[in-house]
Amino acid sequence: MRRLIASLAALAALLSGAGQAAADEKAAFHPTKPVTIIVPYSPGGGTDVVGRMVAKSLQEMWGQPVIIDNRTGGSGSVGAAIVARATPDGYTMILAVSGIAINAHLMKLPYDTATAFAPVTAVSYPVATLLASPTLPANDLRELVALVHKEGPGKRTFATPDPGSRLIAERIFEKAGIKLLNVPYKGASSFVGDISAGRVDTGLASVTSGLSLLNAGKLKSLGIMGTQRIPALPNVATFKEQGFQGLDENSWAGLFAPAGTPPEVVSAIQQDIAKVLAEPAFKAKMVEQGALVGGSTPAEFTARFQRDLKESGETIRRLGMTAE
Repeated sequence: MRRLIASLAALAALLSGAGQAAADEKAAFHPTKPVTIIVPYSPGGGTDVVGRMVAKSLQEMWGQPVIIDNRTGGSGSVGAAIVARATPDGYTMILAVSGIAINAHLMKLPYDTATAFAPVTAVSYPVATLLASPTLPANDLRELVALVHKEGPGKRTFATPDPGSRLIAERIFEKAGIKLLNVPYKGASSFVGDISAGRVDTGLASVTSGLSLLNAGKLKSLGIMGTQRIPALPNVATFKEQGFQGLDENSWAGLFAPAGTPPEVVSAIQQDIAKVLAEPAFKAKMVEQGALVGGSTPAEFTARFQRDLKESGETIRRLGMTAE
């Protein structure tokens, strides 16, 4: 009898293990055709650079083409609309910045931002910097504050490539107690040249977007978001160091699948991306580009996304921002 019971227990364990292995195999995402990641911003910008890095590594891992499809327009909403109505099978995703949460409060969209997507993971946390023309007579945010107070509000300008960047810039100026005129652009790759040439005084973008011109001395940084300096700009102080509080948290560049994508597929994709983000060469490249590495779980990223969606609406109403 004891032998029979032991044999049955062993058989049950074997069947259970086989069942779990089959479930794990079914849950994993094994692409059998090309995967498309829509980047709803201009080629060459910070998000595009990160997206192409991720795509290259995933392509090597999956053995299938991972295509970056730049679909610009509507501050990212054109690309977002494509993904919102895509088949929820993991083969079409979007790499978007936190501006996707802001569009919900400034634009009439063909989708419900809160429910149209399945957040996968925060891929990176782009470090935001306040760029300036080399000819601007201010070398940090403190000196900009003194300059604006001397000249009067509304005489200096700031460029932004999207509503998310504008919201961060408005928060910076609100904390600093100054007013600048906003000049909206469509993509970071176009406005950094105008700042460098002095056609616009300042601009808010990711360090990645302006790094080449910063290194060439054709732009300067008046400060960065976050709690500590970064290796890409070791001599640039954080706004916190300069005495401005409440500017510690950077935005994100995150991957989203369409709503309805099976949770096991979302989880499998996130786990594969986590492996990519953990690669030493990838991490080194991200640091070199001036970004912080992401890697949040779907649950963590969903919580951050929903919080940003709520808080951005509150900030927009407080600042009286309107659609550009």
